[in-house]
Amino acid sequence: MTMQIASREDVRRLMRVTSPLAPNQRIVVILYASHDQDPASGAVSMDAKELAAEINMDPSLFSRLRGQLVERGWMEKIDDTVYYRLTAKADGSDNVLPLRRAGGDGEHQARRA
Repeated sequence: MTMQIASREDVRRLMRVTSPLAPNQRIVVILYASHDQDPASGAVSMDAKELAAEINMDPSLFSRLRGQLVERGWMEKIDDTVYYRLTAKADGSDNVLPLRRAGGDGEHQARRA
């Protein structure tokens, strides 16, 4: 599942989820979330030069920021393409951790990290 902005609530949630990122990294995540995404892969089918031009950013800076986001697990490159997509980290769904209940009964509950 990837993140795509469809409402004001999505923007607010994305702002909360991306708060640990540097401002320019957040801009890149928001740009990807605001673009049309391939329904099958979640990829944004635009290259770095086109996306960077939309936000008046140097393409090499944009590519460097995107690479940092890939390293940190926020984005991933689609195999055998030049396109990228956001990961579950962008929609906050990777922050759920299973925990054992006190008492050791083996049941699990989810908690937001």
